Amino acid sequence: MRLGKAGQKGMALVITLLLLVMLAVMGVSAMRMTMTNARISTSAQLSSMTFHAAESSLAITYAEMLDPTSTILPAVLDGAPVRRCQTAAQQIVAGACADAARFDSRNLLQAQSSTSLAGISSDLSLLEGAQLNGQQLLVHYRVDTTAAGEAPAQSTAAYHVQEYNLQAMTDPGALIAQTQNN
Repeated sequence: MRLGKAGQKGMALVITLLLLVMLAVMGVSAMRMTMTNARISTSAQLSSMTFHAAESSLAITYAEMLDPTSTILPAVLDGAPVRRCQTAAQQIVAGACADAARFDSRNLLQAQSSTSLAGISSDLSLLEGAQLNGQQLLVHYRVDTTAAGEAPAQSTAAYHVQEYNLQAMTDPGALIAQTQNN
């Protein structure tokens, strides 16, 4: 049965409207998928940036620990936790980071570390061959450095802990007093 011209009136409009609705739904779905992918990639980039800020803070603090002219090693060996802030202007700033302190040139990241003495190494094999050098004894200390890389505006952070043994000369009397306190 064939519809006459009168039965076909309006069918083209209905089909066109259905096609437009389908295209609009596909467009909205594509836009949502694009926005989700953008959020995922931004999150991955922030995660990577905070990770690298924390790792940089660890590396800077570790290098400072090994520098014989630095004041961080004696302070840590005296038992005081030492905090450092790394900024774009100055590599090492004593103390915790201020709210405005930023690690990168875009002012997105903060990087800071806290180093503390964990004690004398419990691995007695490290003390083998320890020698008395005049009035000093070479001792293996356990040191912990915790670093944080943060993007405060985005509420994203990465934390890393580095534990290491460090050799330092100490007075045998101080060592005995230290082991009794631990």
